[in-house]
Amino acid sequence: MKKRLCILAAVIAVIALLAVSTTAFADFGGFSGGSDYGGGGGGGWSDSGSSWGGSSGGFWVFGGDSYDYDDGTRTVSCTTGEILLVLALVAVILIVLSVKRRNAPQTPVQTNVQPTSDAELSPMLEYAADLDEGFSISEMQTKLSNLYVQLQNCWCEKDITPLRPYLTDELYNQSERQLDEIRRANQTPHIENIAVLGVNIRGFMQRDGMDHLIVEMSTRISTYTTDDGSGQIVKGDPNKEKFMTYEWDLCRTSGLKTGDAAPMQTINCPNCGAPVTINKSAKCPYCDSVITLDEHDWVLYSIKGLSQRTQ
Repeated sequence: MKKRLCILAAVIAVIALLAVSTTAFADFGGFSGGSDYGGGGGGGWSDSGSSWGGSSGGFWVFGGDSYDYDDGTRTVSCTTGEILLVLALVAVILIVLSVKRRNAPQTPVQTNVQPTSDAELSPMLEYAADLDEGFSISEMQTKLSNLYVQLQNCWCEKDITPLRPYLTDELYNQSERQLDEIRRANQTPHIENIAVLGVNIRGFMQRDGMDHLIVEMSTRISTYTTDDGSGQIVKGDPNKEKFMTYEWDLCRTSGLKTGDAAPMQTINCPNCGAPVTINKSAKCPYCDSVITLDEHDWVLYSIKGLSQRTQ
């Protein structure tokens, strides 16, 4: 009986480790996952239900040919051979986990992510009155709602190049690295039931020669991941709706106005000077340079995952 308890304890520990290691995230940028987060705190996940040590924990006592685990109420004895058998089992499973982690997409969601404070922002009425009289909050809200849907659709296609002009170099490269991991894992993310519930342009700031808009976006999505070979769902649940809250930071060169950006259907490639129709391609057909719009219009600079609530 004691032998069974010893081995059972080790197996339970391994199963718990497996459960933690298979968490995956499926929306653009990897902010939706299996665990809810945020809502007064930052985005991310925490294993708040588990604790190590303390008065309720046990300890190992080493002596002679047997090893005893004492939790304060009872002692379970195991022989050296039994311990070695359990350790071998754990080692094999850890190797499998290591391979899975290398192949599985990694999430950029971090704990304790906080929204930009109101103290850092100036009101949008001031921006429209003093810096860009042609700026329309309602038009920007519509534009960002459409961009959100396009980002999710391109993420499902595992190809975000059509939206290259509307992302900064840093955000585009970061997103491409995530997609590379998804491709190597031979998996496909699915994002369905997409709805933008609210777009709140909280305010603006200026830094390093750029204007920044800080936007809080509330959405509803359903996410899951399938294996490319079998087509079976490996992560997520298409029947569960997730209510997401993000913070978007958009930037544009300071001094530009909405009227200046409107006629920019064609711009000159900054590398070779050739004319490029930016609404058709983000790449110069002559020199293959990639072109972004930050010098002509707003582009997405960064995304924070603030919260997730599962219906």
